[in-house]
Amino acid sequence: MSKKIIIIGAGPGGLASAMLLTEQGHDVHIYEKAAEIGGRTALLKQDGFSFDLGPTALNMPNVLTALFADCNRNIQDYIKLVSLDPLYSLYIEDIIFSPSADQDRTKREIASLFPGEEEHYDRFMHDNAKKMIYLLPLWQEPFSSLWSVFRLRTLRALPSLTLGNHLIDELAKYFEDKRLRLAFSFETKFLGMSPWETPGAFSVIPFAEHYFGIFHIVGGINRLTHAMSEIVQENGGTIHLNQRVQQINTAAKKITSITLENGETVEGDYFFLNADYAYTMSHLFSQTKAPVSLKKLDKKKYSCSGFAMYLGLDTTLPLNVHTVLFPSDFRIHMDEIMRQQIIPEDLSIHLTYPAAVDKTVAPRNMSTLRILVPVPNNDSKINWEQERSALRQLILKTIEKKLDFVDLESHILTEKIITPHDWEKDYHIFKGAIFNLTHQLSQLGPFRPNKIPAIKNMKIVGGASHPANSLPFILESANIVVRQFNKEIT
Repeated sequence: MSKKIIIIGAGPGGLASAMLLTEQGHDVHIYEKAAEIGGRTALLKQDGFSFDLGPTALNMPNVLTALFADCNRNIQDYIKLVSLDPLYSLYIEDIIFSPSADQDRTKREIASLFPGEEEHYDRFMHDNAKKMIYLLPLWQEPFSSLWSVFRLRTLRALPSLTLGNHLIDELAKYFEDKRLRLAFSFETKFLGMSPWETPGAFSVIPFAEHYFGIFHIVGGINRLTHAMSEIVQENGGTIHLNQRVQQINTAAKKITSITLENGETVEGDYFFLNADYAYTMSHLFSQTKAPVSLKKLDKKKYSCSGFAMYLGLDTTLPLNVHTVLFPSDFRIHMDEIMRQQIIPEDLSIHLTYPAAVDKTVAPRNMSTLRILVPVPNNDSKINWEQERSALRQLILKTIEKKLDFVDLESHILTEKIITPHDWEKDYHIFKGAIFNLTHQLSQLGPFRPNKIPAIKNMKIVGGASHPANSLPFILESANIVVRQFNKEIT
């Protein structure tokens, strides 16, 4: 029987849920506060230049291909994927490490920069291939209660979870050179954590990048969410843009309706929440009716934030699509961000330069540069209006020094900066924590907000839910909640 389903938020999780639900014939309505679809994966346009607001790379494309296939679509009819080689260039201390999607080429690169470590790379890839086989079923497990941990598939995977080991310790089993360990763990900052705190199971993330490769979507990752929205609408779903949800209304342990900013009330049978989880719980329910304890919500551990710069340049640069500049001591750097909650003087900088493979994002002979610098979230009480200008100058000077660029500032035609304050105020991201809840063991699996017992007809999808905050995992979260929904209505 067809149900009327309301989805709050047109991010990847909400769109993936809508694709699957409309394919099954349900009446789906997505309400999005912004003028663009995509959430943190939206398109940012300015003065003829196009940027990805958030994620800029795609890995584990098999998850995406499977989603489109489940909707009887061929992904190649909607987007064009470009395999990146090298995957990225990592500037670590005195070396530049540029691993390849070709594992043999990566081994030669390792042999050149880290003699003797190339055989360790083989062992790392072999062991993590087995680890992924065991972990994959866990990513697809609903974990609707603590008892889920005792299911056979979970118990079978426990040895692969390397409980008690942090990622940096796990990598020490394979690589002797600390620079190489950093090269296989820097991705954890996109989980909002330090590799000295991230569970060892997450070694499958660098493995997946080296095994499946990293891809650029022509036009940017935002083209993916546009393709997803096309399928939703082809299937009869409706996407309501510029429609901010003001209030979620409940009665008898159910959501009855939502109230929009314009005063309109919209009823539905089921409600899928794809907006930022903590923001939704603390702002869209009245405090007396919030389905979770707001005190407990505030005490959860949240990721770092990001200081983002979007530059339209009147020139081109000798860069790969992805370049990461490391601080001299990454451990101290992450401690300053996560524990001391101060702005580091020695920065970690991720540069995204799509013009290396994509000429569609900027006018002829020009280019775009997206700069992302991890910084503390808004628990830090940093005054970003005061710090904005100085940090901007430090970022540009650091890039010029480490990449031997001359006067990058003079080539900037257009510019936008988003601070942690902006992420919270304008994008409704709780504490400006752009990578959502952190991923220590106490906030994984059944300990993520997968189900709220106080509300029977609500599903939570997106980066805060199981499995994790990364695009492939967010798409898996949509698969999980739609399967749960199907069981409940049969």
